[in-house]
This record gives sequence, C-alpha cells and structure tokens, in this order.
Amino acid sequence: MLLGDDHQHHFAFCVQYRGTTFSGWQKQFDQLTVQGELERALGTIANTHVAVRAAGRTDAGVHASGQIAGFSTQADRPLAQWLRGVNALTPDDIHVSWMQSVSADFHPRYDAVSRRYTYLYHDRGRHNPFLNQMAWCTDSLNDTAMHNAAQVLLGEHDFSTFRGAGCQSYTPMRRVDRCEVRREGDLVIMNIEANAFLLHMVRNIASALHHVGQGADADYLRELLLLKDRQQLGMTGPAQGLYLSEVSYPTYDFPAPEKVPLIRHR
Repeated sequence: MLLGDDHQHHFAFCVQYRGTTFSGWQKQFDQLTVQGELERALGTIANTHVAVRAAGRTDAGVHASGQIAGFSTQADRPLAQWLRGVNALTPDDIHVSWMQSVSADFHPRYDAVSRRYTYLYHDRGRHNPFLNQMAWCTDSLNDTAMHNAAQVLLGEHDFSTFRGAGCQSYTPMRRVDRCEVRREGDLVIMNIEANAFLLHMVRNIASALHHVGQGADADYLRELLLLKDRQQLGMTGPAQGLYLSEVSYPTYDFPAPEKVPLIRHR
C-alpha cells in the first residue's frame, strides 16, 4: 500500500448504485444515502469513522455505474478485506466494483478532468413497470433530430439556462466535449461528457432534447443557450433516467468503467 506522511492508508474505488431508494449521494441526517451507507460499512471494517469523498454528488433517484470515491484511514486491513467487507455490509443496491491504493494527495473530485453522464429514455410507452425507475418512459422520440440539435452544446458556453436553482458554482461556464444521442431498440441514449457540470445541468439538457425529439424546432437548444434564462425551459428531466457513467483521471491507471445497465453497447 502507498502510505502518506500521516501514516494513513489511502484508497480510491468505483461504486455502482441504483439510486431509486436513496435520497441522493450526500449523507443526510435520518435519510438513506449512498455516502452514508458506504461510511457506515467502511467504519465497521475500520472500527472507527471513515469519511468518504466522491467525484460528484448525485441527486435522489439518480444512478451510477462509474462513480469514483475515496477514503483515508489509519486502519490496517488487506485490500481484499476492504473490498469484500464493503460489499457485504452495504445494501444490494450498492456495489463497489474495484478498489485501489492511491497516493495521499488523490482527490476524487478535484483530480477528475472530465465526467460522463448517460441519460436513458424508453420511448415505447409511459408506464413500463420494469423500466419506470431506470429510464424516462415517454412517447416516441426522433433520436436523429435530438443528436443533431445536441451538437450546438459542444465547446465552452454559459449554461445558465440549464442551471438548477441552488447551484453553488461561481460560474455558469462549462466545456462540453461530447454529446451524442443514439437509439438501441426501444431505448434512446444520450451520452454527454464535460469538464464539469452545473446542478441539474444534464437533466435539464435531457428535458430540452426531449422537446426536440417530440418535434420542437431544430434551433431550440441554440436559442436556450443564448437566452441564459432557466425560466425559458420547462420541467427538469426525471432523475431515474440519469446515470453517472464515467469519471476520468489520466494520471491514474484505473480500470475501465462498467457498462450502464440496459445498454447493449456495440
């Protein structure tokens, strides 16, 4: 294991979770959260409190297939014991897929250079009992129109129109490196990658693309960007369609992210 000057052990890990039953990532008093369950499990293994940090906070109902988190502890346990123990002590809706020792200065949020989110629409009916907690169940969408419209988001822009109320970022500027929409059977899949995201930014983009998919003008997203006014956009896309699917750290040799459930991947 790599040890810092403080004689602590430092770990990074990838955690997957189905967000349906959780009140988001961030630990809250008297609420079931992903961070709270991970800290409880790791604290049991360490016999002391363990603080867990993540690449990003996800909202209630949002899922993750590639969330990266980390913790430091003076407890000396084999790596395999940490991994087996955290998976044994957390609910079935949480799974740690890998864990690695890292240097003392690793920070899952500040060391990340980009993040990728995946948004799933199921466009063959509004009330699918098997998918309505894992995708936005909706009427038929034009995925080609959605993909073409999404290309206006590429580059650095002021994303004020897509910024949720309560966002604490000091700037609405973000750089989007990729935004693609494609169809796989009854699923329409949006993948978006950026250096960082504003509060509810992806879900608001998903909502705008939903309008395009249902027939809104091809310049709809361009107009929204220029308006810089959240009031010009309607509802925020439902949480259940959103997945944190990848976080990139070029200086660390982390395993490739797991695939988002439901997607066949070509």
